[in-house]
Amino acid sequence: MIRAVLLFLLISSAASASAQTLPGTDPLTLSVSPLYPRPYQTVSIAPRSTLLDLSASTVRVTVDGDVVYEGSGTQATTVRSGAFGERTTIVVTVTDPFGKTYTRTQILRPAEVSLVLEPVSTTHPFYQGGSLVSSEGKVRLVALADFRSGPGTRLPPSSLVYTWRLGNRILADSSGIGRSTLTATAPVRHRNADVSVTVTSPDSSLVGEARTLISAIDPVARIYRNDPLLGPNFDVALSGNFSMPDTEATFRAVGYFFAVPPTFAWTVNKATNGTDKDITVRATGNGQGTARLGVTVLESGTRTSAENNVAVTFGSSTGFGFFGL
Repeated sequence: MIRAVLLFLLISSAASASAQTLPGTDPLTLSVSPLYPRPYQTVSIAPRSTLLDLSASTVRVTVDGDVVYEGSGTQATTVRSGAFGERTTIVVTVTDPFGKTYTRTQILRPAEVSLVLEPVSTTHPFYQGGSLVSSEGKVRLVALADFRSGPGTRLPPSSLVYTWRLGNRILADSSGIGRSTLTATAPVRHRNADVSVTVTSPDSSLVGEARTLISAIDPVARIYRNDPLLGPNFDVALSGNFSMPDTEATFRAVGYFFAVPPTFAWTVNKATNGTDKDITVRATGNGQGTARLGVTVLESGTRTSAENNVAVTFGSSTGFGFFGL
C-alpha cells in the first residue's frame, strides 16, 4: 500500500513538472494598457503568469535601462510614452524562488489615429451644423493617422495598412493598404455599432488604433416661416404660437436626420391638407382666432417619422382657410 501511494505521488509529480514545460507555453506575459499608446500617454504594464508564483518571485522593471520598479507580485508599473515614433524599451525580468530568470520586452512607439464620422442624413440646404446619424442611414468614417518614423518624418497615409472591424469581426472587403475610409450602414435606433480601425506601418513597427460607437438618433421635424420675398427663415424655428401679421402666410417643413428625403403630410385643426414641403394658409372673414397647424414627416422605407405643430393666431377673420401655392 505504501509503495503504491509513493508510486502515485511520483507519477503525479512528474506529470506536473511536464505540464509546466509544455512546448509553446509562455511562462511570462505582459498586460499592456493601452496596447497602442498615443504620444506622451501613460501606459500601464503588469506581469502575468499562470505557471509562475509571481508573489514569491522578484520582479524587476526597467525603462530604457533605468530601474523603475523592483519587488514582487503582479503590481502594474506606469510608463509615459515618448513623442511620435520615439522608441521606449521596457524590460520585465522575473526571478522565481529557485533562481530561474524569465524576461519579457515591450517596445512602445507612439502613433496617433483619429476617426472622423460623416453621417449622410437630411437637413436644409443652408444648415451650418453637422448631420447626425439616421436609423439605417449611410455613414462614412475616415481614419486620420499620424505615423512618424522619426522627428519630422511622417509616413504617407496611403502607405499604411488599415484593418476595419465591426465589433470583433474584421471587414476584409474594406481593409487593406491605403483603405483609410469606410462606408457603412448605421444600426437601427436604440442599437449601437462598435467600429474600430487598426493602422499599421508597412514594416509593422508602428501600430495605432481608434474606435467609435455609432448610434442613430430620432429624426426631428421643424416648421419655418417662408417669406415670399426673403425665402425661408431658417434662423428661427416656429414653436408654441405664431401670430400671422397679414391675412396670409406660407410655412415650410424640414425633416432633419432622415436616411433619405422624407414625405410631408400637413394638417390644419387635425384635418389633412397638403403633401408639399410648403403650405400657405389664409385667414378669411372678420374676427380673431387660432388654428393648429401640424406636419408629419415620414420616411416611407423604414416608417421612421417625426411630428411638429404650431398654433397660428390670426387677427381679423372668422375662419381659417388654406391654399397650396
